[in-house]
Amino acid sequence: MNRENSVLCSPIREELEEIVAQGLWRSLREVEAVEGAKIRVDGKWLVTLASNSYLGLHLDSRVIAAAQEAAFTFGTGAGSSRLVGGTFSLHAQLEQELARFKQAEAAIVFPTGYMANLGIVTTLVGPGDLVLGDHLNHASLVDACRLSKATFRVYPHKEVDRLKEALRLRRRRYRRVLIVTEGLFSMEGDIAPLPDLVEVAREYDAFLLVDDAHATGVLGKTGRGTLEYFGISPEGILQMGTFSKALGSLGGFLAGPQEMVHLIQNRARSFIYTTALPPSCAAASLTALRILQQEPDLRVCLWENIQQWISGLKGLGWDLIAQESPIVSIRVGLNDEAMALSKALFEWGVYAPGIRPPTVAAGTARIRTSITSFHTKEDLEQALRAFSEVIPHGVRT
Repeated sequence: MNRENSVLCSPIREELEEIVAQGLWRSLREVEAVEGAKIRVDGKWLVTLASNSYLGLHLDSRVIAAAQEAAFTFGTGAGSSRLVGGTFSLHAQLEQELARFKQAEAAIVFPTGYMANLGIVTTLVGPGDLVLGDHLNHASLVDACRLSKATFRVYPHKEVDRLKEALRLRRRRYRRVLIVTEGLFSMEGDIAPLPDLVEVAREYDAFLLVDDAHATGVLGKTGRGTLEYFGISPEGILQMGTFSKALGSLGGFLAGPQEMVHLIQNRARSFIYTTALPPSCAAASLTALRILQQEPDLRVCLWENIQQWISGLKGLGWDLIAQESPIVSIRVGLNDEAMALSKALFEWGVYAPGIRPPTVAAGTARIRTSITSFHTKEDLEQALRAFSEVIPHGVRT
């Protein structure tokens, strides 16, 4: 950067230099081609451990064909917001089938999961209300809680007793109370204690919002998510989810009481003031949702791969943060060590990015791996061989 640039650039330059000094510099890596669980980056084919398309439906020919047909029929974009003229028949079909799948009264679709969380939280609570969130919630939930202008407090990760104590001390001061949690935590790979959270929410007359972005299509007997995993009735619970993980497309949604959906349509700024989800994405998600329900073998394959991967890493002595989902994070600690490990894996033909603050807390840098149903046994064996070759001092247990 030219040091003689305008003085107005100086604070920006200083901030960038600080990012570099802290070992937190980020840059974009271009994926040039995709073949199954392999991607080509910088001309090199790698087994990717960075995809959240847990069932491989982004590569399914039926999903692709549905997106193509919708693009030919409706065009590449919706052209306007949902309330102005951007609600297509595909959006309505998708919302109806989502509601049935999630066993909810109704559902509503947003262009992204981030926008869904912003819309849900800021519509439900505001000044005079209280929001309590898990310390490790996704950034979209944190931002939504802050933007709501409600009083926002966090409780230690999965510590329901601390949540309950906060409610005991504070509940009477507020009109509405909202508890927000991820169902399957995106960086830890562990599962929220939902039975306890449901009990606390009912005891203190609080709303419960479960961000099931990573659990939808993955957890539960039929892939309905965290509530099904625990056998909890969805009645009255707000279930947020995305189409960009197991369903292989793009978009976010809320499934819950009909009255809440009506309120979203009338109050949620991230729903009202944005162009609707492209029809091609709605068609892809609708087809993927149907495949998920009709072909349980996809999930059987996914969980077989998860077990192979966890068993292999444990056999090599790696320190795993959690062992209960497709998200298997390897504890490293220092930023530089995590990035050096990621670089070494790249050289051995494996794409597994290092995760650093602010995505995770300081001192908890890690390698986050995501396992999918489209990984072959050979892919996983190749990746495990790479992990056996790059063991740095102090990372293994």
